[in-house]
Amino acid sequence: MHWTNRWLGIIFLGSGCVAEVDMPFDHDGDGLLFEQDWGTDSFNPDSDGDGFLDGAEVDEGSDPLDPDDYPYVGGWSLDACRKSIESTGDELGDIVNNFELPDQHGQMLKLHDFCGRAVLLEVSGFT
Repeated sequence: MHWTNRWLGIIFLGSGCVAEVDMPFDHDGDGLLFEQDWGTDSFNPDSDGDGFLDGAEVDEGSDPLDPDDYPYVGGWSLDACRKSIESTGDELGDIVNNFELPDQHGQMLKLHDFCGRAVLLEVSGFT
């Protein structure tokens, strides 16, 4: 009886049944399938014109509709919480102000871009 159940299972799987699946199509090749959810143009791979594909922007945590918000070229992904975090002060345990500095690639980064992570700031000066 047990052997018969296996044999019937093999016949069922190999019976040639075809299922029709309604899959979204990536018209513009940007890697983003559900563009209506993001409000992006499904026929333009770079809806905000910043030089980054909409799919790459979503994957890296940036806004595909904001030309000033794009993936970090330095290799770290940006955290989604960066737009909702608010400064609370400069005391121990507070969230400091969101300042901006250039990185080693010349790209301007804000401290809150890396919210949820430990950040080591190396500061030096010349006299």
